[in-house]
Amino acid sequence: MKTSLVLTFVAAAMLLAATPGWAQTGKSEDFMTVQPAGQWLASQFIGQPVTNQAGERVGDINDLLLDKNGQISTVVIGVGGFLGVGEKYVAIPFGSLSITADANGKRVLNVPLSADRLRAAPDFKATEKTVYMRAKEQAGEMGQKAIDKAKELKDTAGKKIEEMKKD
Repeated sequence: MKTSLVLTFVAAAMLLAATPGWAQTGKSEDFMTVQPAGQWLASQFIGQPVTNQAGERVGDINDLLLDKNGQISTVVIGVGGFLGVGEKYVAIPFGSLSITADANGKRVLNVPLSADRLRAAPDFKATEKTVYMRAKEQAGEMGQKAIDKAKELKDTAGKKIEEMKKD
C-alpha cells in the first residue's frame, strides 16, 4: 500500500503541474488556487473517528507525521479514555490505515487492530505538541476536575442528608 500511496502522490504532483488551479507566474512563488480532486486536507483527518474491522470505534486521529519528503508516514491515534480523560496516543504507519466511504459517502478510517491491542500499544510521545493536542489535554484536565468536583458535591450532599435525618 505504501508503494501505491507514493505513486498516487507522484501522479498527483504531475497532475498539479498541468492543472489550471496551479498558478504559474514565472516567479519563484507559485500558488495553488483550487484544491485538486482526489486530495484531502490534513485538517479533515484531525479528530476523525477510527474504527476497526469489527466496526467498533477504537479512537480518533490526533495528528499526522510527515517524513522529510513531505509524505504522511504515521498516524497518531488517541485511544481509550473519555472526553480526553485517560486517553493515550498511539502511532501506527499511515499505510496500515484504510480509507473508504460509507453508504452516505462519509469518509471511514479503518485500522486492522482491536481496541484492546491499541490500548495495550506503547505510548507515542511527540516532541512538539499541536494546538489540538494541547486543547485535548486541557479538556481532559478540566474533565478530571469536573469528575473530582462531582464526587466532592456528592459526598457533601450525602453528609447533609445524614445530618437532616438526625434532626
